[in-house]
Amino acid sequence: MASPTTTDLSTLLMIDSATARDRDDAFAVTPLTGGHGWAVEVHIAGVADVVGLGSVADEQAFLRAETRYLPGRTVPMLGDTAEQAATLTTEAARTSLQVTGTLTPDGRLHGVTVGRGEIPSGRCVAVDHAQVPGILTDPAHPLRAQLAAADAAAHVLLGARRDGGALAFYDLTRGWAANEDGAIVAIAAELRTVAYVIVQELMIATNEAVALWCVEQGLPILFRNHRPNPVAGPADELMTEIAAAAGDPDLFAKLRGRLLSTLRAATYDPTVHGHSGLRLSAYAHVTSPLRRVADLINQRIILAHLDHTPTPYTPDQLAALGADLNRRTRQAREAKKNHFKHADHRHVTQEAARDLTALDARTFHKVLKTAATAPLRAEIAAELARRADADLLTAPDVAVLIDAADPTWRPIQLRVLDTLADTHPEIGPSVVSVWRQTHPDQPPTDLETRRGGADHHPLFAARATHLGIRGPWAIAAAKKPAEQAALWAGLRAQLTGTDHPDTEPEWPAAPQNPQPATPPASADPGPAISPPPRDTTGPAVFNLDGAKKSKALSNPIAWLMSLAQNNHQAPPEWEFRTDGPAHAPRFTATVHLAGHTATADATTKTAAKTASATALIEALLTQR
Repeated sequence: MASPTTTDLSTLLMIDSATARDRDDAFAVTPLTGGHGWAVEVHIAGVADVVGLGSVADEQAFLRAETRYLPGRTVPMLGDTAEQAATLTTEAARTSLQVTGTLTPDGRLHGVTVGRGEIPSGRCVAVDHAQVPGILTDPAHPLRAQLAAADAAAHVLLGARRDGGALAFYDLTRGWAANEDGAIVAIAAELRTVAYVIVQELMIATNEAVALWCVEQGLPILFRNHRPNPVAGPADELMTEIAAAAGDPDLFAKLRGRLLSTLRAATYDPTVHGHSGLRLSAYAHVTSPLRRVADLINQRIILAHLDHTPTPYTPDQLAALGADLNRRTRQAREAKKNHFKHADHRHVTQEAARDLTALDARTFHKVLKTAATAPLRAEIAAELARRADADLLTAPDVAVLIDAADPTWRPIQLRVLDTLADTHPEIGPSVVSVWRQTHPDQPPTDLETRRGGADHHPLFAARATHLGIRGPWAIAAAKKPAEQAALWAGLRAQLTGTDHPDTEPEWPAAPQNPQPATPPASADPGPAISPPPRDTTGPAVFNLDGAKKSKALSNPIAWLMSLAQNNHQAPPEWEFRTDGPAHAPRFTATVHLAGHTATADATTKTAAKTASATALIEALLTQR
């Protein structure tokens, strides 16, 4: 026996593209008196009344699973004939699945009823996304009151979702939105108006309301479940990151990639487990039966329940349908991933043939990743050296570089490691961390530490073991610098295959007559970084016997550090000053070592530091 139908003569809005042929939903939102919320009425096209179980259109729906929107054409899930017979329209009467309820000012939908509906001819009004902003600002437009109520209700629903911890994000200007799984997806250009938010929020609320109603009725349908990933991070922090990255395309792309890598795909199951991405206790797909077969399956089950007729699917069939849809979704995502992977590889190959100096950091990283699988090309080696000297390489770049297995890479690998170990020892731990993330099946880089020296002059030693090769002990006056240096040395030892089996470090002899330290003279008032107190009682005399100028100048910063350590002096210290306009700064570096000083300037901080070390070496070797 069919259930009674309900009718209402108020206007129903169908918001979609002007060219849409598959209109699934229509709604009316009416303000309640006294500001107590809104009455919400949603109708979903009664596709199950048109597409019979086992019909040709039904078979097409199960084969296609969803409508495919391709450039220049659309492949309807049901086929053209069935789609046009079931779609909501302004001209013809249609049956529907009707959902009503009251939305409170704090975003709660209660008093929900789910039943059969019937939409008479002429009750629906089609509105294009692009029309909505103009209607909302036109007091004389006949649809303004209904759209204003729908807009207000949608923003209340959006606020409630955010308060509940969901990653609810829309950027209509740039064309991005968070989908139900927590990924950031593109919004088609023609949909980037407030209408998009209205439809999305009302349909999410409808899907939740029907899912909860089914739970209360004890009615098994294909629930949409989404389990959390504990490393994804809370939504409020992600929203802050999204806002911060919105103006930087490269940073925004990296953030999107990270969210994609951490999310877990939602699944269809005949039991309810909640939806983590939306932060809802129950959720289902019911609002798009023309475009998704899961919605059609659920509509059949719900209408059969309302009509008091046998359920169209047994429990085993329903579970099998959900498992099949999940499998096909995984396959489609994998195929899409491979498609973009191959397209990206082609793009990277094209970029690699261009001037490498013109590539941005992200594109160069991709080029390097591809190049590292083959013998080294001269232009890649030159660009790596240039970027290392210009302070343009990142920890992920180095992690890729040290993985290059062909022996032709060895000189540039060691060159980059030596340069960064001297200029940026602090990124050593980041390099090891990035490498570890891309090689979870490999043992982590092991770090062991020792402490020595006198109580008033402590020293710390550290040694890293990378892929079974032990690096040399690195000694410093503090633990962190020792560990940083040890990590770089461990990576280098693994590349050269040089194991250092010494169980204990060889501690340097303590200085016999340490000179009292006094503060340096006042520096230039510019934005300089003052070094720690230095010995100013007079320049120390270094033992330079056997020192070779060519070797010293090949890596001047590292050579000065070794010179200080071998002569029991504090390591060299640098202070910097920045001059010139912001778009073309010039850096001046002054190095101080045991009473000796040298200054140089350059267009980058790293180059200035290296130049000052070179100048000091030239002076020291000239004086000997």
